[in-house]
Amino acid sequence: MHAIEKIREKHPAPFYIYDGKIISEQASVLRKTFPGFGLLFSVKANPFPPVLKKMASLGIGADAASAKEVGLALEAGIPAENIYYSCPAPTREDIAQVIGKCHIIADSFHELSLLEEAASECGRNLSVGLRIHPDFTLNGSPQIPSKFGIDESLVWKTDFSEKYPHLTIHGLHIHIRSQILDTEKLARYYDNVLDLAVKLQNFLGTKLDYINFGGGVGKVYDKTRQSPLDYEKLREVVSCSISKHKSDLSAQLLLESGRFLACDCGTYVTEIVDIKRSHGKTFYIVKNGANGFFKPVLRQMLLPFQPDHIGASYEPFATENDHYEINVLSESSETEVVDIAGHLCSGADIMAKDVAVKKGNIGDFVTFSHAGSYAYSLAPLLFSSQPLPQQFFIDE
Repeated sequence: MHAIEKIREKHPAPFYIYDGKIISEQASVLRKTFPGFGLLFSVKANPFPPVLKKMASLGIGADAASAKEVGLALEAGIPAENIYYSCPAPTREDIAQVIGKCHIIADSFHELSLLEEAASECGRNLSVGLRIHPDFTLNGSPQIPSKFGIDESLVWKTDFSEKYPHLTIHGLHIHIRSQILDTEKLARYYDNVLDLAVKLQNFLGTKLDYINFGGGVGKVYDKTRQSPLDYEKLREVVSCSISKHKSDLSAQLLLESGRFLACDCGTYVTEIVDIKRSHGKTFYIVKNGANGFFKPVLRQMLLPFQPDHIGASYEPFATENDHYEINVLSESSETEVVDIAGHLCSGADIMAKDVAVKKGNIGDFVTFSHAGSYAYSLAPLLFSSQPLPQQFFIDE
């Protein structure tokens, strides 16, 4: 709260505060759980330059989903060899902007054709990664169609050296879903990815330089309903799987994380601008609800259709069991059950319903936790032409 008080002396709400110390702590957890792995931060989770500079200072690379994100990572001090560019459908212009500035992971046959064209024009061979949509799933169920990657079955039918003579595939990227809190599922997933990597090497006749496992490692939002991963057990099973494949693979192992590294570092701070009572319900109207911190608003919108479970397809816009610690910074010792609503001209601009908080007054601040990832970058900031939330970074 000290940081909030310090900032509010000079700056009006709404604003975000990001704590670099928490990022360091989360990075330490991942490094202990995955020793020897290279860590990548998903830039789309939080592209705020001080956050990216913190990642760079910790030796964390970048998972970039656009040419702009490649540029942001470079500007933050992340070296080109630690930036991995993966986009579902890059254009020829996108490729021209990133080529030579990062590792490029091809997501489709069309992208491979664009890369072949670019390499041919430069008169050189280009090393690329390949994102595969694997036959295996997390639950052992049949695989479903996806807009991401090339279906595994199609990979084995393709003569890459003949079709793309200026390209050499030296990397593998797999990502099925995020926010997994089941150690056994993750263990099977990593083992399956390594098996696929060996199969791909044998098929291509070349050694892979890197294997990108994508994201997956989840974090707890709601302590009453979710349990954290058993990191010690996860470390054991991952080490066992790596040892099993050690004679076949010499590639750098990579793990992406946006949410795990940054989610807990962020707090969203807004202000009560009105209090209304309607048909027995109390509304705290705050500055910049959906157009400041959109995820809790979207969760409320989905509640009638998905009351207990948010499917993986909604990520990262909505997360299963989203739950935010909401505090009214009030001097009152009383509590009150209220709806917290933004001040947009939309009935859907509701951040929380029937939440018990300290009894507030107009002018009091309201804080939301878990605002360090997929928060500012997801909000429809331009709707209603309201002032934008500010962002602040502390590292004490």
